[in-house]
This record gives sequence, C-alpha cells and structure tokens, in this order.
Amino acid sequence: MKINIEEIEGFGETEINIKCESVSSEILEFINEYKLLDTRIWGVLEKESYILNPIDIYYIETIDNKVFAYTRNRVYEISHKLYVLEKMLPSKYFFRASKSMIINISKIVSIKSLLNGKMEANLDNNEKVIISRANVFLFKEKLGVNKRYE
Repeated sequence: MKINIEEIEGFGETEINIKCESVSSEILEFINEYKLLDTRIWGVLEKESYILNPIDIYYIETIDNKVFAYTRNRVYEISHKLYVLEKMLPSKYFFRASKSMIINISKIVSIKSLLNGKMEANLDNNEKVIISRANVFLFKEKLGVNKRYE
C-alpha cells in the first residue's frame, strides 16, 4: 500500500481518499482503525463529563433504561442508546453479546461454554460477561473459534 500526503495551505477540513482496484481486507481494517481513533464517547461520572476513548471501554450495558460504559476501574453513564453505540463503534473490536450488552473483544482473555448454550468471556480486568445463546454462533465465528485447524 502506498501513502501520499499533500499539504495545501488554507485547504480546510482534512480528507482521506483511497484509490484502489478493489476494496481489500487491508483497506477495511485501515478504515476500522481510523474510525476507532476518531470516535469519542461522552460519559458522566459523579456529575462530571469525560471523553472516553472506545479502546478503553471493556463493555457497555443497559440497565433500567440507562446505558453504562465500563472501563478498567470506572463506570460512566452514557447518553446514547445501545443500538446507536453499536453503529458508532468499529465491529472489529465491539460485538453485541446480548440485547443489553456490547463487549470489546480485544479485552477478552478467555472464553468458556456454559451448560445452557451461553458463553462466558473473562476480560483482562477479571470481570466475566455472558454472551447470549442467540449470539454464540456469531461470537465464535468472529473469534475464529468455529474454524478447524488441519
């Protein structure tokens, strides 16, 4: 991949143009990475507003019609609905684990199947989250767990 940068005095808003024969996985990955860097989410903790970097979020959960973002040590209330956050956050890192939760898959250190068809993901801050039975297949597919190695 070749990268060209052109500085133009007084140009205005920066734009990125991608010229390619066809859209490759490498290009899609670049776009997802850029989106992650460019996405900021406002969270409230003790009546103070904070800008959250999505990569610091472990999971986002809806409880009693309120949305909360969990980081390593803190919990912030978020004003966006879960379905809006799902569209905002890059799918490379975030996965809809259930109707009420989105998880950051880059924070997962281990997973295990549960007897009821659900899965449990252990995050690197030692929290455990549940992937609903309805989403287990897609979750395994996203992680490459369903692939057989020969």
